[in-house]
Amino acid sequence: MILLGLESDNRGPATMRGPGPPRAVWLGAAVGLAYNLKLHQNRSREKYANGDSDSDERLGRRAWWVLVILDRWHAISTSSPLFIPDSSVVLVPEDYPLLGLVPFHVARLSCILGHLAEAFATSDEAVSAALHNPFISKLLRGELERFRESVDGIWGSLNLLHVAYYHVKLLVLRHNPTSEPHQLLGPASRVVTMLASPNTPITPLNHHFAALALVTLADLAEVQETREDSWKGIQQLADALEQQRGIATTEDSLGWDRAIKDLITRRKMDRIGGPGGGPPDIPPGHGSLQHLAELAVGERSPRDTTGLVRNRQLDTETLQRYGYLGSILL
Repeated sequence: MILLGLESDNRGPATMRGPGPPRAVWLGAAVGLAYNLKLHQNRSREKYANGDSDSDERLGRRAWWVLVILDRWHAISTSSPLFIPDSSVVLVPEDYPLLGLVPFHVARLSCILGHLAEAFATSDEAVSAALHNPFISKLLRGELERFRESVDGIWGSLNLLHVAYYHVKLLVLRHNPTSEPHQLLGPASRVVTMLASPNTPITPLNHHFAALALVTLADLAEVQETREDSWKGIQQLADALEQQRGIATTEDSLGWDRAIKDLITRRKMDRIGGPGGGPPDIPPGHGSLQHLAELAVGERSPRDTTGLVRNRQLDTETLQRYGYLGSILL
């Protein structure tokens, strides 16, 4: 069931739009089977702490944590409710040698993602209230900061853990309406740089990293203060795909790699004025002699829409309604 879910996710755009069962069908079935096997009860700690590495207890525990991780990444990326509640998600010391260094800490990060998903995969009214509650954002930032402090001495060469951390950090910032463009630019650029590195392994999570970074950079490319650096990041991601680095699949004609390339192409076409190559749209007042004069003396015209662009681009409604994977397909 887990492997069917991963295969469905690799074909992501096709299964999200239909035909064929989406990833949620396989994940839900796998979670239901795991509940039936009582994998969530964690009553065999002494059995999987020692003994055969391929024992039923150890395989069951690994499978459970794979499901927990995939469930949380699916929920936040598609703005869906969790299949597995927090009450069934408890990491214990015996899980560390069982899962290994990087998967153990990815599981910890995934728990933070679960809290974020629960905060926003609710009714529109509740989402609006949560967004404007500074305590929720503060708690999430604090939780993420405590995680960073706990791994600060070990993650220097662990690219997967590094990129996962900046992905979650970017999500926390994206779901905070007070985040400034320059605060978003740093984590998004870090994610792209690490995805382009040959030291970053290809995993079932890579297209999550690329999709959120691209959606963010595309939004920031519409903001004057971050436009240049944002386009550098977008081009770096495009170059990585052209060099066959691969983000999610090795097949160029389908999967998330193609969806990411298509979004980059659309944004580039928008930048040069559309398929016809005409001039790009210019906001009212921009390009006029009065506007140029105001720029020369450092003044802002009442008609200058830079502030409006910033507020609109940092609006999180689309990201919350569709998730970042759904957003790149709009």
